[in-house]
Amino acid sequence: MIKQGLLLIMPTAFIYIGLSILQNILITFLLFYSWLLFIPLFVASWKRTDSSSLQLVFSKKNILVGIISGLICLISIYGFVFFFQSFVIDIKQLQQLLERWDFSGTKVIILVLVLALINPILEELYWREFMYGRISIKLGDVSAIVITAIFYSMYHLIVVQEIFSFPFNVLAVIPVFLAGIMWGIFRIKLGSITAPIISHCLADIGIMLVYWNIIL
Repeated sequence: MIKQGLLLIMPTAFIYIGLSILQNILITFLLFYSWLLFIPLFVASWKRTDSSSLQLVFSKKNILVGIISGLICLISIYGFVFFFQSFVIDIKQLQQLLERWDFSGTKVIILVLVLALINPILEELYWREFMYGRISIKLGDVSAIVITAIFYSMYHLIVVQEIFSFPFNVLAVIPVFLAGIMWGIFRIKLGSITAPIISHCLADIGIMLVYWNIIL
């Protein structure tokens, strides 16, 4: 149980260490993505799990569900910030925050590509594949969806509390949680994490479009 708790909380711990304590986006990426990538590989190697059990199916239905849901997320994210930016974001303060985190300069293009393309893959592999599989065996599918969505949302709270004004910083976590629930349902109903990855990727592209077109 303690081991399971560590697997759930450590992604949030690394985001907190990297952003709130060290205030460096590169170190945050290194800590966070190393955990998401290597811990599942280590556990699979230690338990000698067959890697072919990975639920990644590129069927027409999976791809279509991923694209449609992802585009809805993308449009919702960009549209909300575009129309309500004066209420939810202090652009100047956010620009200063990103500079403090070292999210600036020529490295921004690389960081944006990581967030838009690599981040969705690693997060979905970790939460909707690795952690979902571990929890569902003991507690069932519904509990696995809810628990992974909660802990997936937790580290986003650290980020949004700095970016948005109150109470929008707290409210911003709700759609993150609901997205986690949605992707978990896709995982069960479609028997694959293909749709969650595609949908998540498009949602993150929406966030990057906000950064590129509104914040810069």
